[in-house]
Amino acid sequence: MAESGSTNPKSQSVVPDSALGGLKRDLRNYEDGDDTNNFSIKKSRTTTIENTSQGCKKIVPLDVKPLAIVEPDTPKLSRQFWKAGDDDEAAPVPLYCSNDAAVRVHPQFLHANATSHKWALGALAELLDNSLDEVSNGATYVHVDSTTNKRDGKSSILIVEDNGGGMNPSTFRECLSLGYSRKRNLANRVGQYGNGFKTSTMRLGADAIVFSRCRGINGNNPTQSIGMLSYTFLYETRKCEAIVPTIDYEWVDNKWKEIVYNSTEEWVDNLETIVRWSPYLSQQDLLDQFNHLEEQGTRIVIYNLWEDDEGKLELDFDTDPHDIQLRGVNRDEKNIEMAKTYPNSRHFLTYRHSLRSYASILYLKRPDNFRIILRGKDVEYHSILDDMMMTDEKTYKPTRSPEWPDQDEMVASLKLGFVKDAHHHIDIQGFNVYHKNRLIKPFWRVWNAAGSDGRGVIGILEANFIQPAHNKQGFERTVVLSKLENRLIQHQKNYWSSRCHEIGYAPRRKQKNYESSVTETTRPFNNINVVKASSSTPAPAPFRPNVESSGRYQSTQVETRERSYDIKPQIGSTIGNHGLGTSSFKETGSVNLEAELQRVKQESAKLVSELKREKALLELQLEESKAKIRNLEKAQREKELLELQLKESKARIQNLENRQEGVSTIFQQERARRDVTEDGLRRKLRDASDVIDGLRKQVETFKGKRML
Repeated sequence: MAESGSTNPKSQSVVPDSALGGLKRDLRNYEDGDDTNNFSIKKSRTTTIENTSQGCKKIVPLDVKPLAIVEPDTPKLSRQFWKAGDDDEAAPVPLYCSNDAAVRVHPQFLHANATSHKWALGALAELLDNSLDEVSNGATYVHVDSTTNKRDGKSSILIVEDNGGGMNPSTFRECLSLGYSRKRNLANRVGQYGNGFKTSTMRLGADAIVFSRCRGINGNNPTQSIGMLSYTFLYETRKCEAIVPTIDYEWVDNKWKEIVYNSTEEWVDNLETIVRWSPYLSQQDLLDQFNHLEEQGTRIVIYNLWEDDEGKLELDFDTDPHDIQLRGVNRDEKNIEMAKTYPNSRHFLTYRHSLRSYASILYLKRPDNFRIILRGKDVEYHSILDDMMMTDEKTYKPTRSPEWPDQDEMVASLKLGFVKDAHHHIDIQGFNVYHKNRLIKPFWRVWNAAGSDGRGVIGILEANFIQPAHNKQGFERTVVLSKLENRLIQHQKNYWSSRCHEIGYAPRRKQKNYESSVTETTRPFNNINVVKASSSTPAPAPFRPNVESSGRYQSTQVETRERSYDIKPQIGSTIGNHGLGTSSFKETGSVNLEAELQRVKQESAKLVSELKREKALLELQLEESKAKIRNLEKAQREKELLELQLKESKARIQNLENRQEGVSTIFQQERARRDVTEDGLRRKLRDASDVIDGLRKQVETFKGKRML
């Protein structure tokens, strides 16, 4: 692929600022009307994207006139993401641009394509992936930040910037196009579909503008490019195809010169469209953005960020000055408070709403020389292994399949253990599953057991043999994934049942405990199977329900399940203890089977009675626990009310202080003005006194002359 530095000088043109006015007038003379869309548009000059002789893509022509003023009745794009795809019935988007047979991409596809991201932080992670992939081109950092939109002076914009290799004009257009990717089947590369940039930016905001600078390589000159992917522009101007205005510059003779492919008019048209619909007010404002990139890099600016149903930004920039968080259903205040109490479970409790928490575990290994900076502060790398104790390591090797090209990757090392906060019996569990170093399934809960089974068990593995979904928030549902899920469930069950007593849970009996201690004979006797006790098996102790009295508070539901017993093994053991084996029956002949069965029934009734008493006791404890919880909730509500009153009092005090400060400022200003006025009056008084003295001297002189 040829770099833009090999451009033919004849195809270049320098557009001085003094010539822009004349070009604008000429372009306006070129316009004609179009009654279909009820506003003026230009005739299209090109309908396809072709390679130029210099190896660069031709810029897609624009249908919008320069600095077009949107009419008051032009439909406005909804600021809520899930409603932005709805068309305005009063002014529907045209279905076809013309009667030709060209295949185009409709603007609404940009929004529909972005709906693959249900979770906004997953979209942000796509942009971090692109920056991490640039490590091979010299990237040492990616900085995610926010600032204020210059155009309106109040709305927030999101910035993602790295110092990677940047993009020349050709690769820049591939980035802004759908489906182009040079990362497929490359080792140590996260991206592969060529769709992440478009879906992620459109999921976070309605519009994005990209600045990329590429240093000259292979003897080519350095280049820099600007491109705008604006759903607002396409929607509100009622475009019938996706248009991405793009302009390029090349470093020639120690200055940046415009690269013109088709015509100067088209270049100016692209520039004016970008200035009209971007957060920047002039061409110089656009060029100033490259000052952040130094020699190379890419700067993505996302604006017109999506809002929630309450009209607030979906991204929360206010709660933490060094974090970007989510509002709404992903935010759980109870989990946030728990994270302060249980630091080793912090990432499980906060990754759904905190980008800082999610980014710290996003990669299994992070290059030592690469930094993720979030709003001016580094994101510290964190390994889930540091949160685990009693760790076991397993090797998972699924059945070899001829469909998988690299059989060596069909192996995964699984590490699982208890989270260090597990002895508190909080519901933390799941597996972090990575693919090619990238976290795909965070804390994947595979075992949904009733009660407390499985609590506290977390694990980590890298499964490169499973294909991730396009949004990198899950895996494709395949047979390989199903087998992995079943194996993870089995490992978690085995680990939990064998070690749960070490963190304070009641020991679990193995599922085959009774079957291994007795053997069954299938010879029926009066429709009853007689059970013969093994000669090597000691008689089990009689059943005694045990109510723990250690004083440690546990969930009543957990205690009930842990102290539930299976009556059938007890009945079998009782029969064995009373000599109701087949050999005993044959030898003595005096044993009355009906009496034995009656005795078993009586003991069973006793067991049921004891279980009922225990159930009543547990229900009483449950009521007491509910009462305590209600008291705690009441205290929490009172605390929140007091905090709200305190906050309101502080606000009132602050308001009074501001008013007092304002009054003090006004008083000082009045005093200063009074002092100035007094000084002026004193000067006038002195001047008047001097005048009077002069007049007196003149009068005395005049009198002296008269006397003479």
